[in-house]
Amino acid sequence: KMFIGGLNWDTTDETLRNYFSQFGKVDACTIMRDAAGRSRCFAFLTFEDPASVNAVMVREHVLDGKIIDPKRAIPRQEHQRATKLFIGGLAGSVTSESMREFFSQFGKVIDSTVMLDRETGRSKGFGFVSFEDADVTPILGFGKLEIDGKMVRSCLPSFTHGMARLNLVALD
Repeated sequence: KMFIGGLNWDTTDETLRNYFSQFGKVDACTIMRDAAGRSRCFAFLTFEDPASVNAVMVREHVLDGKIIDPKRAIPRQEHQRATKLFIGGLAGSVTSESMREFFSQFGKVIDSTVMLDRETGRSKGFGFVSFEDADVTPILGFGKLEIDGKMVRSCLPSFTHGMARLNLVALD
């Protein structure tokens, strides 16, 4: 199962299914909609063969004129166990995949996301990494880390009352 983010408002279930069919047989494809039926600009997609997800993950995707952001959907129970780190100060060259590769030296990475500007598709210079192991204190203890020649900072994200308000005070 995959989460597909950053969709164009006009993308339909059919165009999404047709696009991803080049990677394998699509079992299910649903664009999430609000109460008025408007697209929420993300979808869930399931392939018949889980290996198709790997084929999707190795390249950039443009659909209906927008760079879209497909990711492996993390099962709810895994997501709740995950320990997520905020990573700030990223070089523009860092991708979700290169960040995953870098942080895999510290443990099993179950999700890695570099946040992109919706209009330009360029990196916003920060992202998140989720680990399977709940103990990320060793990573925080490293202080500053270098990725693609640039020093970055890592800290625990803080979400207050369901709002994505980040506490950017590094724990070093």
